[in-house]
Amino acid sequence: MSTFLRRIFNKEVPREDELLQLESKLSLERSKLDVQLLSAHFEDEKPIPPGFNNYMQAAINAQAGDKIPLMEEQHNLERYIAFYRYYKGDEILVQYDFPLEAQQFSIFPFILFPLIQNALHYGYHVGAKFPLRIKGRVRGNYLILEVSNRVNHHVQDQSKMELIRLFKSRLEQEYPERYELILNSNSNIFRSSLRLQLLD
Repeated sequence: MSTFLRRIFNKEVPREDELLQLESKLSLERSKLDVQLLSAHFEDEKPIPPGFNNYMQAAINAQAGDKIPLMEEQHNLERYIAFYRYYKGDEILVQYDFPLEAQQFSIFPFILFPLIQNALHYGYHVGAKFPLRIKGRVRGNYLILEVSNRVNHHVQDQSKMELIRLFKSRLEQEYPERYELILNSNSNIFRSSLRLQLLD
């Protein structure tokens, strides 16, 4: 509390490393508790889908700095997409291609979510012609995730969203010098590609 008060009254600016930690934690929290998914859940009159409460409990229990098996991350991702489609119905079409055999690798929880959330929140993915495409692969000790969506012309630039800015901070915090993030778009398609080095 004393540190907080000093910053208020002395107008102390957080150090760069402190800001990185704060933004990294905020990125994790937003990945765990997607506001759009929760809003749809509480506003919709549909029955609660099987497994939703277990998924939310797993999200709440996830802590910064704690790794989970890669297979568990993939399972959470599959559940998240399924619940999002359940509540959004015909508004969203997803082509999901992320085969995994038994893997010994571990990963920081919900680290794969921001790129997909960015596509779901800000992309255009209605109808068979404009699916959200998700492709994941493990090659050696590298995980590669590619996400693409039709550009939403009401959004100026998906790469500039706060969700992405916070995600970059989390990558710097948890995978320094062990990641590559590429974001690009043309007039029709926005693409994001993440390459993570998995050490265990």
